[in-house]
Amino acid sequence: MEPKINILVVDDDLNNIQVGINILKENKTYHLIFATSGEQALARVKERSFDLILLDILMQPMDGFEVCKKLQADPATREIPIIFLTAKTDTTSMIQGFELGGVDYVTKPFNSHELNARVRTHLQLRCFHMQQMESVQKEVILMLGDACEFRSAETGRHNQRIGQFSALLAELCGLSAAECECLRWAAPLHDIGKISIPDAILQKPGKLTPEEFAIIKTHSKAGFDILSRSDKQLMGAAAIIAHEHHEYWNGAGYPQGLQGEHIHIYGRIVAIVDVFDALLHRRVYKNAWHFEETTEYLAKNRGTQFDPDLLNLFLENIERFKSIHNTLRDDIDSSPQDVH
Repeated sequence: MEPKINILVVDDDLNNIQVGINILKENKTYHLIFATSGEQALARVKERSFDLILLDILMQPMDGFEVCKKLQADPATREIPIIFLTAKTDTTSMIQGFELGGVDYVTKPFNSHELNARVRTHLQLRCFHMQQMESVQKEVILMLGDACEFRSAETGRHNQRIGQFSALLAELCGLSAAECECLRWAAPLHDIGKISIPDAILQKPGKLTPEEFAIIKTHSKAGFDILSRSDKQLMGAAAIIAHEHHEYWNGAGYPQGLQGEHIHIYGRIVAIVDVFDALLHRRVYKNAWHFEETTEYLAKNRGTQFDPDLLNLFLENIERFKSIHNTLRDDIDSSPQDVH
């Protein structure tokens, strides 16, 4: 089934709305929603995400130009393409609309072929634009993840495994395909905040002092501060994960002391898979654990450190996680045994 494309039609004349919807509804992939005022349109965009907005200009009390200004001023909505619908065809109005951020004009009364063609064109352009942005985000994530692993002297494929593990556990707990894919790319940045930790502490082979451990714990907030500067979806998810993957189900974690479902589902997922992978591999401060020791630790901390329902799903499907582990083994694997 093709995903629905959300289109918002905004006009204070219900007849115009009906005409536009009747023209566009033949495309079964379009999910058409309407608003009869500028204020209602702004409320609609807070309720859901839209791929395109068809916006009338001559509305009262807030006209289409003012609505466009507000949408462009909000980072959450400025990327939505806006096609103005208007009976005004003077050059001054058209220039004003383009200067405010509109991508096109369709004049009333509507020509069905023209409206369909313009909508289709701008949806295709948006799709291409979004794909390009997502590609750039993924490249940045890969580079940041590699930099973090190099800095931490961790195993070469740790972050790849965390991404794959997280996507699988997200699928098992019923998250959407889009969220699973988001986690696959965002989870590898869980420890990006470690770039703020001094080498003497980060690479210390022995046990940390209480003061050193307090410094290590700041990496969660540091990662959040770095990643939350972006308004892009993948970086937003990565910011949540960086901030919350050391929170404990019982509230004894850090940095916020969140408890239970107050911890974002992304943080709860990565909390499990990060510990699983870290225990199976050597670190500067410990030797690798055997597989049985690792799963015993996870089970022992069900309901205290880890979300009990998520951990049950993880352990019930452990063979699938083993398969990912063995497929993405490090070139020089530091674990004491193959995971069989």
